[in-house]
Amino acid sequence: MIKAHEYQPQTIKQAYNRRGWIYSKTVAPMEWEYHLEALEQANLQPGEKVLEVAVGPGLTAVEIARRVGKEAVFSGMDISTSMLALTEQRLRSSGFSQFVLKEGSATQIPYSSNTFDVLYNGYMLDLIPEEEMPGILAEFKRLLKPGGRMILLNMSKADQETVLFRERLYQFLPPKLVLYLMGGCRPVLMEDLTLRAGFHQVRRTYLGGKAPSEIVTAMNPASEN
Repeated sequence: MIKAHEYQPQTIKQAYNRRGWIYSKTVAPMEWEYHLEALEQANLQPGEKVLEVAVGPGLTAVEIARRVGKEAVFSGMDISTSMLALTEQRLRSSGFSQFVLKEGSATQIPYSSNTFDVLYNGYMLDLIPEEEMPGILAEFKRLLKPGGRMILLNMSKADQETVLFRERLYQFLPPKLVLYLMGGCRPVLMEDLTLRAGFHQVRRTYLGGKAPSEIVTAMNPASEN
């Protein structure tokens, strides 16, 4: 992975607050087919407790809520108040009322430990510096019940040796422009880091196309012993 630009949380929050609506009309539809494949691999079941970290404009939140059913409580989090507002609007307009949305950072997620059957995170870790990823994965692990499932969807590339034009552009442009034009994101590879974080049954699926991505699925161990 190339070295990420380091942005202050408030800077990220401001950028995503400003680009929330346009993101939902441009980037989010392009990513949608990748979300659908990741959700298929999540194998969500009616009644499961799901947390989506980084809900974005709420397209995935509605689909998750549909799959687990209206009696289940969907939980979501985002650093951006604009994205949270869009998500709430979409959930309510789709007929869902059983949900909890919280503002927060992925380094300290405001939900209790051992709470969720499934944690879903799409297109967030590609914004994060590599040195912060182990702490975030540990936080994801904390939130899952023993035997709970984690699904990561990230901007990615086929392998470590591949160098994409997007990576060159990321390194060439000023960091502020990268944040507003590219969301601050670059291709990442999360399989090895997920294994090192102590997850089991880790599997990576690479998806090419207009927005090359990876799906990494993993299970929280049923026991630490």
